Amino acid sequence: MIRIRRDKAILTVILLGAVMTILTSALTTMSYRKMQADACVHSGVLNTTSAVRRLNYSLSFGKPINKFYGLKELIEGINALSYDINGVEITDDEGVRIESTGDMSREVRQSTPDEEYVIQNDGIYAFVDFDAGKIILNLDKASVDASTGEYIRYILRVDSYVMLGIVIMILLSVAFAAKDGISVKRMRITSILILVLSQFALGGLAMMKVDSSFYGSLDRISVMTAHSVENDINEVIAKGIGYDELTGMDEYLRDLSEDIPELDDIKLAAAGTEDADNLSSHLLEITGTEEGSVRLDCYYSTDLIKRKRINNFIDVLILILITVFISTEAVSFLTKHMELKDSRSEDTLYIPGFRLFIFAEGIAFALDSGFFSVFSARMFEAMKLPDSMSFLSGMPNTMYSVAVMIGLFGCSSLVDRYGMKKTLTAGISFGIIGYLLCAFAPNLPTLIGARFVFGFCDGIIINAVRLYAAAQEDKEMHNKLLVEYMSAINLGVCCGVVIGGLIADAASYNVVFITGAFIGLSCLFLIYFAGFPEEKKKQKTSFAIALKELRFPQVRIFMLFAVVPLYMASLFVEYTFPLFGDEINFSHSMVSGLLMINFMIIAYLTDPISDWVIKRFRTRQAMLMYMILQTVSIGLFVITSSIWAAILAIIFTSLWDCFGMVVIDSALDHVEGTVTEHSTMLQMVFGKLAMVIGPVAITSRLTLGAAKATGVIVITLLVGIVVYGSSIFYFRRKYDRKA
Repeated sequence: MIRIRRDKAILTVILLGAVMTILTSALTTMSYRKMQADACVHSGVLNTTSAVRRLNYSLSFGKPINKFYGLKELIEGINALSYDINGVEITDDEGVRIESTGDMSREVRQSTPDEEYVIQNDGIYAFVDFDAGKIILNLDKASVDASTGEYIRYILRVDSYVMLGIVIMILLSVAFAAKDGISVKRMRITSILILVLSQFALGGLAMMKVDSSFYGSLDRISVMTAHSVENDINEVIAKGIGYDELTGMDEYLRDLSEDIPELDDIKLAAAGTEDADNLSSHLLEITGTEEGSVRLDCYYSTDLIKRKRINNFIDVLILILITVFISTEAVSFLTKHMELKDSRSEDTLYIPGFRLFIFAEGIAFALDSGFFSVFSARMFEAMKLPDSMSFLSGMPNTMYSVAVMIGLFGCSSLVDRYGMKKTLTAGISFGIIGYLLCAFAPNLPTLIGARFVFGFCDGIIINAVRLYAAAQEDKEMHNKLLVEYMSAINLGVCCGVVIGGLIADAASYNVVFITGAFIGLSCLFLIYFAGFPEEKKKQKTSFAIALKELRFPQVRIFMLFAVVPLYMASLFVEYTFPLFGDEINFSHSMVSGLLMINFMIIAYLTDPISDWVIKRFRTRQAMLMYMILQTVSIGLFVITSSIWAAILAIIFTSLWDCFGMVVIDSALDHVEGTVTEHSTMLQMVFGKLAMVIGPVAITSRLTLGAAKATGVIVITLLVGIVVYGSSIFYFRRKYDRKA
């Protein structure tokens, strides 16, 4: 049994703990800064509420915005409401500036209609819609920087406590170990437990600070509301109307509270005090009143507060889980490396290195997944082309898909000619170049070319690895590679999406691309560390050769009625569930948190579940069972249209994927004359076609609701079950008659 010296075990855990603690702190800090920016924008936008109402009322009579009398005075009034507002601008529907005041020297515009704000060096630019254009605010970000600095000081103190706890726990864990050290298994379990506990402790302390800041943002909103009401009342009084003569105040306050989600009600009362948990009171300085002031009571929405706190908790939990995933991968790799480093062979793949390579690639591939469409739209906006050419903003994604297909068709020939190491090295190099081109792309045409280069990288690497696994003659090795691949890629993608989004919010899109390029550079080393053997293949593989397998009716039936429906079924998680979440007003945090369940299940349960199924069922039976279970899980969601059915469908479809996406590569092994590598290539081609057809079929029925639109998937699965199940029965009887 391999044992690790106590001093080495202690040093390893402390170093890993330090790295993970720094990573968690960095992620939570970026998330905290985004929360502060959201609060700054939301409270700042409240200053425009009355102005938007006045603009819409005047424009309802047909007056164009460029003929609006008193527009300059209106935006100057907004600018004077808060010291946080550096400047105000009014634009028409085309984004053309009509009027501005204050510091609005830069013309910052939305890249997409849903974009709420843009952070620039000189401030935060927030966008507010009205009937004929937009109000753009330049908000001072000093408060955001100050609160972020305070959080950094707080989290550094917390880090020191967490590291002290890690040192104490590891010292206690090895205190009674044998003189010759501890076993690798004990080291693995101990390290994971210590790191997981420490990161959750750090997350809990971070959550306390986030919760405190959230309540601070509510107070800020109530203060801004009070300023707005005070200004509106005094503005009316200045026109010669006495305070006692004001009418419609209750309706005005009711309309105002409806525009502010955080407030359930707003009431004016006599000066005094009133205590309530959900109440914030402010004294308004009103001219023309006997007391000189009146009290404004702002009642917070308890439902929204509860929902926001849950979202904040999920945000922090997701960040902690990301760190936990990375720490468990690091511990698993180090301990397995300690076990296998002396026995590894130059002629066989080194599994710990292979898994680490796939995990790192998963992170790199997914860094820009959450924002690339926005980045592309911004490039299109900068070209100031007519709306009729808006399809160009989607061209980077289209070229990416085209390049992936080219990579799929050509990767096998590259592996045959140059071997896995050189092919993967070339693929990663294309990825690095693609990311750097994206980072420094000056315009949309360059971005389209950059995305093509990056797509070629994706097409080579992922497909080459899948085909490499399919080419293994040892079925146990084939299944092991697929299990490790699915587990590592899912964890990597899960981490990459979150990390990339946070970096984009805290820094810029360019920094995300540069980060991806650096991770790609590390992957160049990991390719060789994985030890892909350079053995000669017995037979050549190409898409043209793979197509010949379609001469078998079993292959045609399998591709059309098993592969296509099952790949369409995968769209439930990544395509229709987010649409359903939007329908029921789930936050992005809630949707992301639920989708992470999918990644976690596949990453950690693929090995035991696929092993259990493979030992007890034939491949054809497992495939048919996979299709039936997917149909039932998604079908219940389609029928009930309930959130609980959707959550259960995410859980169950993930469980079925744990074995289904492993056995799918071997589903044609019983057909004489087929080659697993060839059928796998066909499977990937038909699978990608399903991923192209699926969104179109679902979107065409989206007016019925996301749940009903998903019925297309269920119908396709049902047809597949009938045809594929019948073919199994038919060809089995045909084979039995021949025998």
